[in-house]
Amino acid sequence: MKKMSCLGMAAVITTMLLAGCGSNQKEVENESKNAPESAEVSVENGEEPEAASESGEEVSITLLNTKSELVDQFEEMAKEYKEQTGVNIEVVFTSDVVGTHLAERYASGSPYTIMMVDRPDVYDFQEYLLDLSGEEWIKDGGSVYGVTIDGKVYSFPMLIESVGLLYNAQAIEDVTGKEFVWSDYNTPEKFQALLEELTAGGMEKPVALNKEDWSLANHFFGQLYNQQGNSAEGSQAFVDGLKSGEIQLMENDRFNSLMDSFDLLSQYNINGADPLAADYDMNNTYFAEGDVAFWYNGSWVTEVYDKTDKIGMMPLPQKDDADGANEYLISGASKTLVIDQKYSTPEQQQAAKDFLNWLVYDEAGQSFMVEDCSIIPAFANIDKKVSAPISVSAQSFIQNNATEFWYQTIPGDHGTQVGAMLQKYMSGNIDRAEFAGEVEKYWQSLE
Repeated sequence: MKKMSCLGMAAVITTMLLAGCGSNQKEVENESKNAPESAEVSVENGEEPEAASESGEEVSITLLNTKSELVDQFEEMAKEYKEQTGVNIEVVFTSDVVGTHLAERYASGSPYTIMMVDRPDVYDFQEYLLDLSGEEWIKDGGSVYGVTIDGKVYSFPMLIESVGLLYNAQAIEDVTGKEFVWSDYNTPEKFQALLEELTAGGMEKPVALNKEDWSLANHFFGQLYNQQGNSAEGSQAFVDGLKSGEIQLMENDRFNSLMDSFDLLSQYNINGADPLAADYDMNNTYFAEGDVAFWYNGSWVTEVYDKTDKIGMMPLPQKDDADGANEYLISGASKTLVIDQKYSTPEQQQAAKDFLNWLVYDEAGQSFMVEDCSIIPAFANIDKKVSAPISVSAQSFIQNNATEFWYQTIPGDHGTQVGAMLQKYMSGNIDRAEFAGEVEKYWQSLE
């Protein structure tokens, strides 16, 4: 699995090192160095933290945030954390591809103390990461949702997220005049009938589709890997079949069912005239204001609640509903926090571990995740409930065990490579058979 997700990573890092470590500093030019003098701190079990080292230097660590919708929340959290503990957390945000960004940072010898990454990145950079197996939060859910490699846990599951079809119930009800219940429309036939009703009622194009490669490849097309028996073993067996050439996508029911649903969404896409010109923020506005009723996205969408709170999530209706495809929402621990062990000092590493414990066991840390960020926590000891409507909807599926396995150990370049293929398909430059062939070649090249 590590080899599958790490292909090319070693070569990328080596090339960058030989090239003189020319990293992209556009978002971190004014960032402080990662390893100032620091002191060990502790916020676990109510202990008072030491805010300074013996030399009197203030404790300082860096944290990479890769969630664009949480920029303000992390900045405010850092201020409050400094007031509570005396520890300075310098938060840096990047919208770059996470693996590429980290490769540049490691090549220049300047990674972050704590890094928010995608699960495949943990495999790619495992040799640089701190073993977290002995941490207290492991017993409260970390071992279930954290990334374990060779029996060691290397990541802290920051949040559980879900992907699916977002719906604006208020916009739907304003047109239909009746209460929207998602389960009444969980087949392609019923769903298309609703789209036709909305169109006839004045909502000319009731769907918004993103053009971003990560959204198309990892979230939408990723359903193909997720919906394989609702298990890690089933998903991995399917991927292995693609790599070996045993699986032919055009002969696969799940593939064709998924693409039929994609075609249906495309037919009613508000960006249909020029799908590759779609703007994510504009899609968000369309959805929030009720110009569209449906948007394939995830539980991380938060900038819509000033318009209406009658918003939720549902599974994408598909013809092939085996394994609960039309009943279960794809959910899993997506973003995860890791700690650098190669360039950070022991004092910084301890400060970073203390921060993770603060998130799980301190009231302020729990409130930051659940109330400020609308995060569905991965830890059993946290009983706070999210309040953001989309997160509430996702949490209801999770609490009712109506979820499907989220296969996240895909290669780091899957988003860019397969995403580009799906962009060509949605713009009409290739047909389904050609798209299937390109996807098969991608996977077979990794064998």
